[in-house]
Amino acid sequence: MKTFKLVGLKVEQNEDNVNRVKEIVLEDGLIINKEDGENHWLIEALVSKDYATFFEELANLKSDLRIFVTISKKSNTPAQINAKIKSLTILKEHMSILLEGRLQTKKLKHNPEKLLSDLMTQGLSGDSLLQAFRQNVNEKKG
Repeated sequence: MKTFKLVGLKVEQNEDNVNRVKEIVLEDGLIINKEDGENHWLIEALVSKDYATFFEELANLKSDLRIFVTISKKSNTPAQINAKIKSLTILKEHMSILLEGRLQTKKLKHNPEKLLSDLMTQGLSGDSLLQAFRQNVNEKKG
């Protein structure tokens, strides 16, 4: 297993048949690649207790969440993970969210429109959208 610093977390929500991405402000976090050959990851996010109601409602749905995680440094392109909330723990000043999920690999050669849509869903636009799209294209070529 390999452990990395979690520096960004966004959660996709479907409200009135419209997908929106909510950025979660992290106090701290880590993400673990289980290296099981199945792309399973374990994510722990330490956030403000202000998010308690939001995450409790998501946990009660008991369905997969589409999340976007940024690993190691903010300038990295977020990775998409389909995850479930495993536990919510209220601490003295914060809240710990434990998620487990599977990393979704991007197939750019087959669907650049999907990549563009995913990046836009993450809230990217303008120059940041173009930069993230170029970075993903170059990763796929290399």
